[in-house]
Amino acid sequence: MPITKESFFQLLPTLGFTKQGGLWTKDIGRARLAVDVKNETLVYPEDQGLAINERQTCNFSAPENFVVFECVHRLLVKGYAARHIELEPNWKVGHGASGGRADILIKDNAGNALLIIECKTAGKEFERAWKSTKQDGDQLFSYAQQISETQFLCLYASEFADEKLPYQS
Repeated sequence: MPITKESFFQLLPTLGFTKQGGLWTKDIGRARLAVDVKNETLVYPEDQGLAINERQTCNFSAPENFVVFECVHRLLVKGYAARHIELEPNWKVGHGASGGRADILIKDNAGNALLIIECKTAGKEFERAWKSTKQDGDQLFSYAQQISETQFLCLYASEFADEKLPYQS
């Protein structure tokens, strides 16, 4: 079952977030992730170098945004430095001026592209994207063409039900 606004607030304490007033926070090393309930914003550790190019995934407007937030949480817990994480890098894709925007770009210690992650909601959206990726490369491969040194590509989805957080990648 995809992460919804309602289940997101059930997920936060299971991830170790604490609530004070209208703010849920969690410190992972020096990086602080936060959820501002009143303003419906997802707050990333920009003060620790995490780069945000667009702010479409920094709000509650789409269930996929909760997946991006959970994925960034998972990356930080695994030891990735906030300064190596970039949200929504933009590239020109295709013949027109239309741009592509990946969800997450991870850079290595030298600042080179290591991993591009495209997040989807669990279930039908992920299945559709995976099928399309296997058929023609879909979004991920077009992003990888923009940064040819990218070593890894990942299609990612997570869900939350019954106090469990399974994911697919």
